[in-house]
Amino acid sequence: MPSPPATSPSSKRRNLFAVAAYYSDICVGSIACRLEKNEGGSIRVYIMTLGVLAPYRGLGIGSKLLNHVLDLSAKQNISEIYLHVQTNNDDAITFYKKFGFEITDTIQNYYANITPPDCFVLSKFTTQAPQKK
Repeated sequence: MPSPPATSPSSKRRNLFAVAAYYSDICVGSIACRLEKNEGGSIRVYIMTLGVLAPYRGLGIGSKLLNHVLDLSAKQNISEIYLHVQTNNDDAITFYKKFGFEITDTIQNYYANITPPDCFVLSKFTTQAPQKK
């Protein structure tokens, strides 16, 4: 269902990628991510957004999009994936927890124009595959 990863045509950065899900030539969902270096110098994935149009929710589209990113991360030996979620978004928190994400931090006043303005940081840490000798 997800189309191959593609960077935004207007972006020249190689650290951004997005995947879209189509149903009958209609884009019904997408996920957009950014590769970042953490303090230790290793690469991690930040999920900027994941969304599925309301009539298409509950069909596994969001799960397929997220699994696609998790699979790509595993193949690249990226051991950390994280995102921000508004503290009252119980559906999103439950969704991500099904995939092994955990609340690792709370940021006060993260959002400027929505209530509540606070967010949770949800993170998933995976073990890296052993290096082949």
